[in-house]
Amino acid sequence: MSKEYFINTISKLVLIFVLLASTSPGFSVEVVAQSLPWIRVNLPIDQLRMDPKNKFAAFIDDTGMGLKILDLRDNAIYTVSKHQVGTSFFWSPDGYRLFYRELTRDKSNKVVSNLRAYDAFLHRSVNVETIPAATGILTFDPRDLRMYLMTESGLKTKRIYFPDERLARWQVSQRTDKGKWVVTQNGILWVTQGGYSIRKIEDDGKPIESFDISPDGTAIVWATAGNNIYINRGNSKAVFLDHGRDPKWHPTKLQILYAGARMVGRKAINFDLKISDINGSKRFLTATQSSDERWPQWNLENGVIVFTKERTTDLFTLNFKEE
Repeated sequence: MSKEYFINTISKLVLIFVLLASTSPGFSVEVVAQSLPWIRVNLPIDQLRMDPKNKFAAFIDDTGMGLKILDLRDNAIYTVSKHQVGTSFFWSPDGYRLFYRELTRDKSNKVVSNLRAYDAFLHRSVNVETIPAATGILTFDPRDLRMYLMTESGLKTKRIYFPDERLARWQVSQRTDKGKWVVTQNGILWVTQGGYSIRKIEDDGKPIESFDISPDGTAIVWATAGNNIYINRGNSKAVFLDHGRDPKWHPTKLQILYAGARMVGRKAINFDLKISDINGSKRFLTATQSSDERWPQWNLENGVIVFTKERTTDLFTLNFKEE
């Protein structure tokens, strides 16, 4: 029996088991093998992130260069940045602005980090700050609306203010927390005492591929280049959740949506959509053997999950109904 035949056989058995599995309490979903594209664009989609109002989708191409926005109302695509951005971008809570950190070079060919904000309605970027060095990954804490960047000289922070923000200033001043998560390319840092105490949270030691901080700011989930997903709630150690990629918190619950790995031994043979709670109770939502489903995003107002398939230019939807 060849290795390839063995892997294909195991994969088919796994898919049959998933299709026969009962629905987990709290939601219902169509377990599907294939679906037709919802929207098709003209370049591969990576690091997909929908805004909180579900009007725009931000993404980069598969080279990690060139941040773009897809207007879901008319399918128009706008270029935000032509420089290296990677995972360093996030939507503001009001859904109108996209904050990002791009890496460029100055006249002396030294790396420069530009912290910028893009208005999705005006289609215009403004420069927030320029840091004359490479930095870590742009991190946003929803508890006090602050952005964080780890620099060579220490922690850099910037507060975001919105004309209609719900978080009053007295609430911000009285908000207490034990520390902050700051993300770098090589790991998640737990920062306390205003940046004077910094500790790396232990995981498998592989580079950070993606991360998401829960909307209430009480937990972080991340995936490493080793196809491992971890959770931390401000404790000393990371908790292994599952094998997979692209984790995304539910807007109001401690549930995580992600690209779950189909494992044969220690090898991930492909990825399907999967959901889990923080205690590790999980199930697959899809069963596709010929494609890797990536970057799932919640769109609960329309009762769907939006996702893409690796190395394609397409967005897909999956019906998802919470009970």
